[in-house]
Amino acid sequence: MSLYEDPLDEAIGRDSVKIKPWRQKLIYFHRIAGGFMMVKGLIGFAIICGFVGAPFLSLPMEGRISTVFFAVIDIVSGVALWLGSAWGATLWLLVVAAQISADIVFAEIAGVMVLLTLIELMLVAAYVLVRFKVYEEDNQ
Repeated sequence: MSLYEDPLDEAIGRDSVKIKPWRQKLIYFHRIAGGFMMVKGLIGFAIICGFVGAPFLSLPMEGRISTVFFAVIDIVSGVALWLGSAWGATLWLLVVAAQISADIVFAEIAGVMVLLTLIELMLVAAYVLVRFKVYEEDNQ
């Protein structure tokens, strides 16, 4: 038994919550994927500001639109993953699907984003594995 005789008198808070090992790994994974997405969004803003690659205004219109869209949505999904919101993983998976589609449609202007998309696909595969382990752990 703990320091307290009555379980209702125990401390309430972070120290009193028991998190299973795979759930803890999922939390860490969300932070890693969220950090990656925020960095990817910052790369998009670096392209917009002209720090990376060709001048932004020299890109074709569809390239400018997709760069701005993904710069914003990558940071939004990264923050949602980092904070562990309930909709964060869903938004992230939708963004990855949209990025794959954009890379296929605009293959000639995709550039370094293709490499980042491949890394995202590896993160998605790892997410599916960790999520499955959490599901198994919860149902034991």
